[in-house]
Amino acid sequence: MRPALKETIPYYSLWKNYRENEDIKSRDYLVKQYLYLVDQMANRLGSSIPQHIISKEDLAGLGYIGLMEAIKKFDYKKGFQFETFGLWRIKGAMLDGIRQMDWVPRGLREKAKKLNSGLRDLEQKLMRTPTEMEVSKYTDLTLDEVDQAMATLSVSTLLSLNEPLKINEEDGKQQSRMEQIRDDQLPSQDKKIQMDEFKKLIAASIDKMSEKERLVITLMYYEGLSQVEITEILNLTKGRISQIHSQAILRIRKNFEAKGYSLDSFS
Repeated sequence: MRPALKETIPYYSLWKNYRENEDIKSRDYLVKQYLYLVDQMANRLGSSIPQHIISKEDLAGLGYIGLMEAIKKFDYKKGFQFETFGLWRIKGAMLDGIRQMDWVPRGLREKAKKLNSGLRDLEQKLMRTPTEMEVSKYTDLTLDEVDQAMATLSVSTLLSLNEPLKINEEDGKQQSRMEQIRDDQLPSQDKKIQMDEFKKLIAASIDKMSEKERLVITLMYYEGLSQVEITEILNLTKGRISQIHSQAILRIRKNFEAKGYSLDSFS
């Protein structure tokens, strides 16, 4: 016999009272119970997005809006757990907020384009990943400008890879392109072919990464560790972890672009 909903859904009476009676006190209590999801996602995204673009506090503010929207739209009667649906909505609100910001000044946008072009030229010429000093000399950008431009390209690539694929949104199973790379439950043959291609591109990118790049990507995206936790494990500075992360993401970007996938306006 299937368990009753009230036995499988946490805070069932609160959900019922809020959705059926529009009880604000019940809603506010639900917000308090699930507020930890906002902090969890802010820490996760904050590890891969530089503070000068958006702070964790601002990410949390955007995430709070996503949490409120998730609570408003969650259908407790279907028997699904709220956490999955809530995390997706919170993450979506954070990423949408960044996309809507004018977070790339015109000057930095031009430097990002110059860096992207320079990286491609140097990799073809040297047959290896160029050092920051080599990139700086080739592009006439200072080392600080190279770091800023790399962070810009990294974030724009992450936003593109996190574009949502609208699949079963109501039960919280809507996923991003990056997340669905690891999902075997694909809705159609066309999607399966597309995701197989993405898997190959990601695998090829990881194969070309240095050991430290692979470690940072694994710890951040597969183990869910924060940048601070990774610095302790690898005994590196936060700045160095950020640099390694940017290089790894740019390698993924390069492989996608080589196959004709335009990730954003910096292509």
